Amino acid sequence: NVVLQLLDNDADGKADDTRVVRYMVGHHYYMVVPDTERDLETMRPPPRGVGQMTGVWEAVPNSCDNPGNRGASNTDRATWAAAVANTPGATGCDPNRDATTEEVFHLITHAAGKLWPHKWGPTETSAAGAAIFAMNGNCGWGYAGDFGDPSGSTPACMGLYAYDDHTCEVGCVVDEGIYWSSVAWMGGLMTDDRAAFASDEWQMTVPDASMRGVLPGGQANARTLEEGSPAMYALISDTTSEGHGWLPSIMPDGRYNVTAADAEASTGNTGDYDSGGAMPPASGTTTAIVVTLMCCSALAWFGHQ
Repeated sequence: NVVLQLLDNDADGKADDTRVVRYMVGHHYYMVVPDTERDLETMRPPPRGVGQMTGVWEAVPNSCDNPGNRGASNTDRATWAAAVANTPGATGCDPNRDATTEEVFHLITHAAGKLWPHKWGPTETSAAGAAIFAMNGNCGWGYAGDFGDPSGSTPACMGLYAYDDHTCEVGCVVDEGIYWSSVAWMGGLMTDDRAAFASDEWQMTVPDASMRGVLPGGQANARTLEEGSPAMYALISDTTSEGHGWLPSIMPDGRYNVTAADAEASTGNTGDYDSGGAMPPASGTTTAIVVTLMCCSALAWFGHQ
């Protein structure tokens, strides 16, 4: 469902960017979805293609990360500021983080980087890469051995994004930065809890300049994404231009619903495309998502219908 929500973010039954979907199908992209960590040790991924893992144990369907789950609207950004403390508050949402969106998003970002390397390529010179490295200020990186913690009222450095992982080099840093920027833009980080969780890595949990009144307290480096990185904000908030159509604007909640009317309007096809169904064929393609069960785990990949 999260794969489908990211590829068809407006849930009209049609892939938002058919070029990305075709590329992923043509290059055998897949998701490995083990039921348990022990499954991950024993299962065998496909012999070819590009894969990403997300565990069943990492899925949190009612996560407070989704604005709609925490009492705001997924599409009306004006409602987000009033819900920053609803984790869960009276909403009943789950305060745990749903990692599914991140792992699926990384896989789609990989395809976008191949199709538009000057915009999304995992380098310091792509448009996204240049914006991401500029966010770092003087905080350094784990892979370079000079990481400084940007969090707190007296931070060790002046920067908005830093990553203390010696295995995460340039490409990984760019990939993570694109994810953080996009999920911030969708309102997926705009809670007090998530701001605290991300603070030693990411300081731009509030997306728009008009929302600066709810920047997390006790974080001297905290900025809105729009003010902290105007270049990245412009890249990530454009979801319609060439090379940007794959970007989502609505935070997934794990419930992909397409009505028969929507599907007929966008594809000329009728049928019940509910949360358990596959996205109907994208215009001009016959691609679909296929899920195959393998023992106690699930292996999902993109294939021809």
